[in-house]
Amino acid sequence: MAFWAPVFIVLVTTVLVVLYRLGALRQRRPREPPLDKGLIPWLGHARDFCKDVSKFLKRMQERHGDIFTVQLGGRYITFVTDPFSFDAILKESRSKLDSFDFANNLVFKAFEYRKPQGQKNMIRNNTSKHLMSDGLVGMTQAMMDDLQTLMLEPDVGLRPGPQEWKQDGLFQYCCNVVFRAGYLAMFGNLPTNGKVNPAQDLLQSQKVFEEFRKFDTLFPKVITSVLLPKEKQEMRRLKHYFWDILSAKQILEKDNVSEWIRSSQQLLADFGMPETEQSKFNLVALWSSQANSIVVPFWTLLFLLKDPKALKAVREEAERVLRQMGQEIRPGGVPITVEYSMLQQIPVLDSVIEETLRMVAAASLTRFVVEDTVLKMDDGREYAIRQGDAVSIFPYSFLHMDPEIYPDPTTFKYDRFLNPDGSKKVKPISLQLLPISRRGINQGD
Repeated sequence: MAFWAPVFIVLVTTVLVVLYRLGALRQRRPREPPLDKGLIPWLGHARDFCKDVSKFLKRMQERHGDIFTVQLGGRYITFVTDPFSFDAILKESRSKLDSFDFANNLVFKAFEYRKPQGQKNMIRNNTSKHLMSDGLVGMTQAMMDDLQTLMLEPDVGLRPGPQEWKQDGLFQYCCNVVFRAGYLAMFGNLPTNGKVNPAQDLLQSQKVFEEFRKFDTLFPKVITSVLLPKEKQEMRRLKHYFWDILSAKQILEKDNVSEWIRSSQQLLADFGMPETEQSKFNLVALWSSQANSIVVPFWTLLFLLKDPKALKAVREEAERVLRQMGQEIRPGGVPITVEYSMLQQIPVLDSVIEETLRMVAAASLTRFVVEDTVLKMDDGREYAIRQGDAVSIFPYSFLHMDPEIYPDPTTFKYDRFLNPDGSKKVKPISLQLLPISRRGINQGD
């Protein structure tokens, strides 16, 4: 008996520790939001969340109200669904709710890349320099050149004779062309010893696109820690593939690498970052610039094709801007040149894209709880949020599709973000999540 007593105590202690680690012992404290851990320890609601975020959150809202805490793959996240309370979260001080550490942890989880101390501002400033305002001029021109190569001569150098028409799904086509053009604009062309030979780039960029789609498909499961064993193996293979083709050595051998990527590589090298970490940074840059942007052209084009009035307005605006720049669209004519200044003269297309994003952009904004915090809702209710948890909002379901804020929210209105005189509305709340009061909420009408 004396022998078994300590064994029993150790066994019970081990079980309790495991249950605690899995989240099975967590209980709702006074003043905390409703807690829903799901039926499976540690995993919680991760699978339902990955399957359909919007539907899952709507179901949780109907069950628990405007604020609730759920378990997702070992992490507890409090979701706030009242759009009038979003501003309190976004404006809370970083000493209480911080996005940087949370984002860094997710980046490490997905890409195995962690920024060294002191690197944050250096990379941010360099990115702003090359991807904002005049810094976009070179990138814009490179993107246009690559788009024309991919769209007008898709088989150049690959087979003899005249080019033939081919059929493809609209989604696949848009994602393929936009991704490959963006990839080439960012990471340059394979070395050709001064000779123009787009065939190599077409072949390689197609392979990169196919592998990227596999990576992006597995990405949500990586974030929520629900990868199956075979999926983990595949994700490992994909990471090594991208780390190889995006290595500093490969980039240094290429032509026409964007100034953003080239300068970032130089900064990281000067900072003493190993080449393996530079490759990981490049994968982060590729994913963050492409994962969301490649689907936007598909939705934009789809909405335009289904709305003749919107398509006519966009075409007329484009033709007007081209005439002002001394260009015109003619079948078999000289390819047009899109300059950065032209992109500042298209309020109709801007409105179309903003309306498209309102209807399809389904990103969440998440903050890490640095210390125990009291979150005050717009109606005056207060909830205690635990240190180590996360707080998240999902604008798509609870702002973009709210009929009080955007009347008839499920209808595509290409001019929703235009003033009556055709000029652009100055602060579209769908994209900037500006403070909203319970009065005058039809700003997006």
